[in-house]
Order: sequence, then structure tokens, then C-alpha cells
Amino acid sequence: MSGGDAVTSNNDLILVTGATGKTGTQTVRLLREQGLRVRALVRTLDDRAGRLRELGAEVVRGDLLNFASVQAATADVHAAYFSYPPGPGYIEAAVNFAQAASDARVHAVIEMSQIGVRPNTTHIGLQHWLVERLFDRTPLVITHLRPTLFMNWLNNFWIRSGTKGILRLPLGDVRHAPIAIEDQAKVIVAILQDPDPHDRQIYELFGAEELDWYAIAAKAQDALGIPVHYEPIEISTMVAALTDRGVDSDRVHHLARVTQDYRDGFYSGFNNLVEEIT
Repeated sequence: MSGGDAVTSNNDLILVTGATGKTGTQTVRLLREQGLRVRALVRTLDDRAGRLRELGAEVVRGDLLNFASVQAATADVHAAYFSYPPGPGYIEAAVNFAQAASDARVHAVIEMSQIGVRPNTTHIGLQHWLVERLFDRTPLVITHLRPTLFMNWLNNFWIRSGTKGILRLPLGDVRHAPIAIEDQAKVIVAILQDPDPHDRQIYELFGAEELDWYAIAAKAQDALGIPVHYEPIEISTMVAALTDRGVDSDRVHHLARVTQDYRDGFYSGFNNLVEEIT
């Protein structure tokens, strides 16, 4: 551990993995605004990495699937944010990071998980749950974040048809409180600066307001100034459409299961943890 105290100081080095991702980029920006030393781990030295360097971050290229690369990234680090896209290589990346961070005597790690993860779910949900348990078995001060559906994921579901917008989704009339990337980054930064009170905590993170998709469509309509409406469909319709588009069968199964979880209320709920922590 580079710092002699659990509370992060301006001399301590913070590592952000997935630093060119949406949450990672916001985390780097907020840390630098507070004058903290940041090492940003990126896969490619592209324009996004260049913008992180302009913020004053130490940008290093590395691969979480390469143990030597992770060892180099974690050297002299006081606290870290670990994020990796679930899917092929996710558990291997987590094992590499947990071991390298432990060897380097990193003090604390924040791990990005997902709401509703449990052993008896999809393969991706199971991976999230196993990675949580892996980090719990390390000497690290560890915090797990389980956000509900991100607010920006609305862009992934958007259909523009002429002068109107359509949200055609199999999500029924269930409500959830979409969370903004910026709010998640604020939580990450707050915990990184004083991690010990959050050791072995699992935080389910929600946005400011619980809405069904009819209300979400109405808010999008108000913001964009064009007609927007929500068209509920059946899960089987979504599965057929994804299959016709050639989406991998494992991915289709995962999305179908997540959709059913959503309809069963696993993504619903509300708390003020974002406000409390930040």
C-alpha cells in the first residue's frame, strides 16, 4: 500500500480500470478535479485515452487478461476501481486483478457488479456473483456496487421512426429508478477517498425517481420535443428478433432472463444511498 493511512491522500495513487468506458471516464475526471493522482488503465491509446492524459491522469496501456500487465498496473496503488465487461474472460480478469492487487498490497478495491445477481441466474449473473465472492476472500478492503439499469442505456433501446421515437421493449409496466453514470462515478470517488467504512458492503444503487416505461417515454418526449411512446412486446418477440439478427444464443438467453428478472421486480426499488455516500 502506497499510503500509510487508510484515508486516501493527494499523494496516494488511485487505479481506474476500464478508464475509457463511460463510468471510468467520469471517475477519472472527478478524481482529477479533486487533485488526486490517477493511473488510468486502457486497452488502446486512442483519442479517449488522450483526453484522460489531458486531465492529468497517468495513462497506461494494459490487458486485464495478462497477469504481468495487471501486476505492472497495480504497483504502488493505494485504491482501485475494477470494472470489466461481463462475458468471455471476465472471471479470468477478476482473478488476475484480485491476485495482483493483493500481492501489491493495494488497500482497497471497488468492484462494479449488477443488481439482482445470485447463483441461480444467467451465466453472466452467476459470473458477477462469483467475482464478488472472489474479492471477498482477499485481504483487500472491498466494496461491491450493484446498480440498477443505467439511464444511458435508454440510447440502446431507441428507435427513431420519421418524426417520432419508439421504445419497443418487453418490460411490461414495471417501474425502476434509472441511475446516471455521473452519480455512479460520484459514489466510486467518495468511497475511494475513504474506503474503510465501506468494507464488505454491497450497495444497490438507484436513480432519483422510480418510473415505468410509459413515464420514461413521456420524459423523453418532453426533453426532445417530438412524440415518443412506449410499445410493450412479449419476451418471445424480442428473442425471435434477436435470433433473426444473428445475436449469439448465450447472449439472447441472458437478455431474456434479465428481462424476466426485470418483470419480476429484481431491478425495481429505491433508496438514497447515492446521496448518503456522496
